[in-house]
Amino acid sequence: MPILSINIDDLLKARTIETSRLEFKNGLSEQQLPQVIATIAAFANDFQNVNGGYVILGVAEINGIAQLPPVGIDPERVDDYQKKIRGQCNRIVPEYYPRIELEDFQGSQLLILHCPAGEARPYKAPAVRGGERSVYYIRQGSETIEAKGQIEKELLQQTARIPFDDRAYTSLDYDVLSPILIKKHLQDVRSRLASEHEPDLGTFENMRIVKRINGHTAPLNVGVMFFTSSPDEYFPGLRTEIVQFGDDAGGNLLEEKYFVGPLPEQIRSVLRYLGSFSTTLVEKSASRAEAQRAEAFPFGAMEEALVNAYYHRGYDTAREPIKVYLYPDRMEIISYPGPVTGIKQAQFQAGHRVPPVPNRNRRIGEFLKELRLAEMRNTGIPKIIRTMSDNGSPLPQFDFDDDRTYFRVTLPAHPDYVVLQSLRETAYLWVTGQQKAAINRLEETLRSTPTAGQVYSQLIDYKIESGDLQGAEVTFDLLKQQDGITNKERAYISLAQAYMHYDQPQKAIQLLSNLRESDLDDNTLISLAVNYKKVHQLPRAHQIFSDNSDRFTNNPRALNEFADVKFRLAKEAWPRNPQLNNRLLTESAELYRRVIQVTDDSIRQGWCWFRLAEIYQLLKKPISDIENAYQQALAALPDEQLVNEQFSRWTNKHKHR
Repeated sequence: MPILSINIDDLLKARTIETSRLEFKNGLSEQQLPQVIATIAAFANDFQNVNGGYVILGVAEINGIAQLPPVGIDPERVDDYQKKIRGQCNRIVPEYYPRIELEDFQGSQLLILHCPAGEARPYKAPAVRGGERSVYYIRQGSETIEAKGQIEKELLQQTARIPFDDRAYTSLDYDVLSPILIKKHLQDVRSRLASEHEPDLGTFENMRIVKRINGHTAPLNVGVMFFTSSPDEYFPGLRTEIVQFGDDAGGNLLEEKYFVGPLPEQIRSVLRYLGSFSTTLVEKSASRAEAQRAEAFPFGAMEEALVNAYYHRGYDTAREPIKVYLYPDRMEIISYPGPVTGIKQAQFQAGHRVPPVPNRNRRIGEFLKELRLAEMRNTGIPKIIRTMSDNGSPLPQFDFDDDRTYFRVTLPAHPDYVVLQSLRETAYLWVTGQQKAAINRLEETLRSTPTAGQVYSQLIDYKIESGDLQGAEVTFDLLKQQDGITNKERAYISLAQAYMHYDQPQKAIQLLSNLRESDLDDNTLISLAVNYKKVHQLPRAHQIFSDNSDRFTNNPRALNEFADVKFRLAKEAWPRNPQLNNRLLTESAELYRRVIQVTDDSIRQGWCWFRLAEIYQLLKKPISDIENAYQQALAALPDEQLVNEQFSRWTNKHKHR
């Protein structure tokens, strides 16, 4: 019957267990036996509060990595090995014995010694070298070393000190644990225990989530946290509060939610909810074949920060929930209390590493790693920093107060997300009559993201719509003074349109001449050409459409505007150049017909038919073609006075003839 709850394949390949918690031996020679006993004692001492480790006999290693397939051990030596291990463990003081299981793996037999943290630490074992003396051993990285000097003092200070999550909840009986939740956990970690009978007390004991105390079996705190439906009844801090604010000050509360339940399910539920805020931002550019993608809040950074909050918080004294505060420009994840002694603020900066100080919770971390919810030890902070950087987001911030009452991780939103949220909010303010508030909100956004061209252009649009051309010009001057502006082209277009509205076409032309077509997306490029059309620079507008015709093959608006430019150029060519006039009219008609094919907009189709009727007359097409074009236009635009009047004039003229 299996006794280990971990998956053996994951164990050997160090998928859910750090290599520092693994020791591989190809056998158990007389020379290897003292080293194995020293390692057992080191795991029992659990100096870093990671819950010991495993010694695997029958597997060779290179640099701490298991070499597979395993060499295995001689089945006839199994009993002898077990007797030797137990005999030598008698020499560990105080007495300590690992849990031993024989496993078949890839056709070979392995002897696995599970060495969880001992309850009576520190433990001494016979010195590997040094005669009859006994010494304290600890794990340092993937090596077993003798504890000396300051390390020995710190180990002695941990005497019989058991982390809170590994203590018994003495006032409860083990039957508070849910067999259903335990079964699901074993299935999730692919443990062989899941294939046995329904979880019972024996299963609980093998998982080390219960303990016999004063005549009854009590659950361990970690068992209550993971395997009861409402662990917050026993640990008030085991819940999550998420609050979304509409402003930076936190005064405008938009939504508030609470999450409870077994610790792993609570983590998953919170992550699913936060995932809805991790909008994927797609930026297309005419100069790149592929669109750039970024997340508002990279999921990997959110996940790591949140899991760390559950992993490293205190559950014995802190009653405050884990708090997630969502602001327009950032996410804050706060847990209680702050980091354990030995960790300094500067160690959270990029390029630094948090030292391997003892964990506050050893069993929570172990279970979360088995479920692949937590990263390996000391990799969380670097992963958060790296993920934010790879996403193009500002670097995260980590802070705690001098008294270490809290620990806060701040994930700044991607600048494009800050802009997007601001534009959404100001659009709402504008349409609901709060124009001044909308302008103030955009100006506030520019103070935090001064390179956001979309904000400048929207601010210019709003000021122009308010009749404040001078204010729009001031905003545009600020844009020109700022380096690294993104998407600035729209601001040029907006101000140019304003100049045309105020009958200042030369200023509009001067602005437009600063734009490079290669920097513009399709919509901005179309707007540029349309603005040249409006200031009567038809050849320039024609050139833009012609040079980029491959980009506009299926774009109804571009095709429609291109057709209109050709039509206007044709009218200018007549009568001095009839051949040019005829060619331009023919090309214009082809474009209008293409628009009718690619658009579903009946109104646009109607106006295209109307213009085709006019072109067909100029090209002296058959009367049936002209009449058909008018009929199509009337069907789409039955109430348009211009269409009806022109059709009536053409009909009267045709009948008169």
